[in-house]
Amino acid sequence: MSNKQSVLGEIKQAQQLLSDKACIENNLIELKKPVPISFMKLLLVSTLSIILLVLVDLDDGIIFYISTVVIISTFIYLFRKSEKLTNQKLENNQHQINELNQKEMELNNTLKTLNIGPKYLDLNILGKFENYLLNNLADTLKDCAIEYARECEQEEQMAELRKIHAKQDELLSEVSRIKENNETFEIEDFKRRMKID
Repeated sequence: MSNKQSVLGEIKQAQQLLSDKACIENNLIELKKPVPISFMKLLLVSTLSIILLVLVDLDDGIIFYISTVVIISTFIYLFRKSEKLTNQKLENNQHQINELNQKEMELNNTLKTLNIGPKYLDLNILGKFENYLLNNLADTLKDCAIEYARECEQEEQMAELRKIHAKQDELLSEVSRIKENNETFEIEDFKRRMKID
């Protein structure tokens, strides 16, 4: 097996480990997600209480007061029930959560054994590394890292150029506006409006 094939194999392994890790993290988030408060129940209880109080033909102030108490009490009850159900859900899933945490720890340990540096352990970066190798832009992990650094630098330079072009366009449109309106051109005022040093 050539060195390039070995590097590609390691990249593929890292990609698989990172995908597995992301899947585990999503499962953990789902298992630990709180049980939401049932706002439909809150709305139903609130509506029924207001209708009943109106039918009883009480004073408006009393209806408002009792309705407020009923709504707040219902909300507190539903909030506590949500907490209780969340704790019960966590308790029921504790074994599965522990297993997933263990698997995640094992994946992290395996990732540490790879020759790929921790800062490159990202699916997007590894995809670029794979592309460099397949398109003969690199032969080793070191070559991939150098090519990636070069690409990042080029992207930063392009972003800077885009900012400069945007500022030039802004300046040209401001000059055109001044010309069209036959305004007097004061350089200091222009600099202040365009935020030029």
